[in-house]
Amino acid sequence: MKIVVTGGSGLAGFAVVRHLLECGHEVVSLDRVPLPEPITEYRFVDCGDLGQVYGACDGADAIVHLAAIPRPVNHTPDQVFRTNIMATFNVIEVAATLGIARVVYISSVSVLGLPFSYGPVTLEYFPINEEHPRAPQDAYALSKTLGEDIAVAFVRRASGNLSVVSLRLPWIHTPETFKSTLTPFWQDPAGGASNLWSYIDTRDVGRACMLSVDAKITGHEEIFVSANNTFMKQDTSKLISEYYPQAKVNLEFEGNQAVIDTTKANTMIGYEANYSWEDYQWN
Repeated sequence: MKIVVTGGSGLAGFAVVRHLLECGHEVVSLDRVPLPEPITEYRFVDCGDLGQVYGACDGADAIVHLAAIPRPVNHTPDQVFRTNIMATFNVIEVAATLGIARVVYISSVSVLGLPFSYGPVTLEYFPINEEHPRAPQDAYALSKTLGEDIAVAFVRRASGNLSVVSLRLPWIHTPETFKSTLTPFWQDPAGGASNLWSYIDTRDVGRACMLSVDAKITGHEEIFVSANNTFMKQDTSKLISEYYPQAKVNLEFEGNQAVIDTTKANTMIGYEANYSWEDYQWN
């Protein structure tokens, strides 16, 4: 299978490229910067340019779309929104027009409104699943939410010839970035609350994307994926009661169990997290 990966040079994108190659697929990476290692074909493509996306995706069997400004930091809101929305529109427009049957769109837990909101975000219940209302406030969260809506619209237009899996990811990390960025929250649980103390290893991102390419799905499906635990050492139930006291708790959490429910990911694409920070080996 020939799979195009947009944003293949990024932290998660490169892990996706590597995993797809390990699974025996032909992979073409589209990005505005070269791959960290020249492990497959790379094309300089600005996904905000529809013509470039058409040229780069012709002949592909599937597209995994990660290209985006990943957080609204060091960019103005209009830059974040315009870049992310136009890239997503162009990629799915190309898929629908060229007859590429499967797109995996990298959405985000941010559709809930976190962590870049301007004001408080009210979460209705835990664990979080796909039925929880979306409530974006900032440009990044809005771009990811509307990206899902774009997918729904093109699936409708394609009349059964296109399916899109929107993977809602939490904070993406490697063992190295986890150590430098997330371990400080062990002493600052309030600082991690806006991210729901949630994370996913880049290798699990790669596997989730591969499973989503292969899954027997019609139409559009939004699916949460995450690690099985939080990035904290404290009990999840205590964290929720302290920082989200108004939310209804529908599960008796065990230890530092993740607040994101990945049941749909398990049943629909066969995803289970393979990597946990508790197994990382640090020097």
